[in-house]
Amino acid sequence: MKQLNDINNTIKKDIIVENLMISNGVYLLVSHPKVGKSMFAQQLAFSLTTGENFLNFKVNPSHVLYITTESDLNQLSERFKLMNLTPNIDKLHIIDQDDIPDFYIRDIERDIHDLTSNGNPLFVIIDMLKDIKFDSDYDMNNYQEINDIVFRKLKELCRKYNITLLVTHHLNKRDDTMGSVGLNADVSGIIKLKESKNNYNKLTLNYKSRDLSRLELNLKRNDNQSFSVIDENNDDEIDYNLLLFIKYAIAKKDFDYTISDILSKTNILLTPTQLGGLIQRNIHLLEQEGLHITNKRNANSRSWHCSYEEPSVNNE
Repeated sequence: MKQLNDINNTIKKDIIVENLMISNGVYLLVSHPKVGKSMFAQQLAFSLTTGENFLNFKVNPSHVLYITTESDLNQLSERFKLMNLTPNIDKLHIIDQDDIPDFYIRDIERDIHDLTSNGNPLFVIIDMLKDIKFDSDYDMNNYQEINDIVFRKLKELCRKYNITLLVTHHLNKRDDTMGSVGLNADVSGIIKLKESKNNYNKLTLNYKSRDLSRLELNLKRNDNQSFSVIDENNDDEIDYNLLLFIKYAIAKKDFDYTISDILSKTNILLTPTQLGGLIQRNIHLLEQEGLHITNKRNANSRSWHCSYEEPSVNNE
């Protein structure tokens, strides 16, 4: 039996990435194929080895062990060059297809042991989870086996070596994590990347965690394939969902609406609460674009009136 004041400060968890990750956790990065999980993970590796912010969040610099089951060292190097990112090569350690024929977790543990023997902090990226072999076979769709075989071992590695782990995995056709719900239940946090249906260079990052607040970010894929956060206050970086609302409103010109009306008639990829907040945060911008929105009092529903007039040259 313990009391709260019995906390062992030697195992106190530290922030690894502000608002996203803390030490000794297992985190899951999921998306559909070809969305950019590996690029995202390499950008994170760059930030952790150099100390530069990741998606505007501060990081706690550390060594990174990057395990790629689908690429080799040359491919990783070419991706870093494409993204114009130069990681600290003294802190970046890579296991690729050419290093080992099969990715057994016990072999990976030996590398983790060697890299942490001098006390340096270590962040481990496993890209992809499905290719890692454990001492026992398991069914990705079996909750108990995911818990007992996969995550029990991953959590043991985090505790034993004081590391933080990020593993990549796929989404299914329903936009859920592929396999057992245990994949979601057993991790410290889940980062989900989703492309816009209308513009693959616009993405939504949805984050859930048991230790940190939920988070949603609108991202853009830059020409060099790196990711950055869209600044809604910058006219050149207007949220794509807001652009869809503007286009719809211009076509309608003068109309009453509810948030559910807009979502049912457009391709906006937000929840009603998110869309309502997006419009309210950008009322001034919408005014500049010629959209004038007023609240309509209604006892039965929350509705608004929108009218459009061509913006003047002074507003451009």
